[in-house]
Amino acid sequence: MKIASELLILTREHHTALSLGNKCVNSAKRNDQQEISELCLKISENFKMDFHEHFDTEESTIFVFLSDKSTELTQLCEQLTQEHQELYDLAENLPKNPQTLEKFGKLLKSHARTEDRQLFPNIELLSSSQRQAILDSSTQHASAIKV
Repeated sequence: MKIASELLILTREHHTALSLGNKCVNSAKRNDQQEISELCLKISENFKMDFHEHFDTEESTIFVFLSDKSTELTQLCEQLTQEHQELYDLAENLPKNPQTLEKFGKLLKSHARTEDRQLFPNIELLSSSQRQAILDSSTQHASAIKV
């Protein structure tokens, strides 16, 4: 599937999210408490700062623009918005709840894949000005993700 140029930055950031998700799942499975503790602390300290602009771009542009196209897209955008909040909550509480590291990793991976596979293909429904707004917003925060 060809990726729309307006979504390239967000898609690259999803690759970073998938890598982080894999790291979380693999660390949890290895059950190395030192590694888990360090990763939980790092995510807790950085996740919101690193992903805020990415999530904000999606919520303020893509979700707004696509949610009025169909009932299914409205529900999908609502689900993805809820997942953003759940990811923030899980990340913030990881140091106190390291047993949720695998859950966090799986949700992050699932979330990025859902956006890439189910939401992003619908960009073709948007006007050129809406597509430009997505590109402008994602360009402003490009490469902010560091976790």
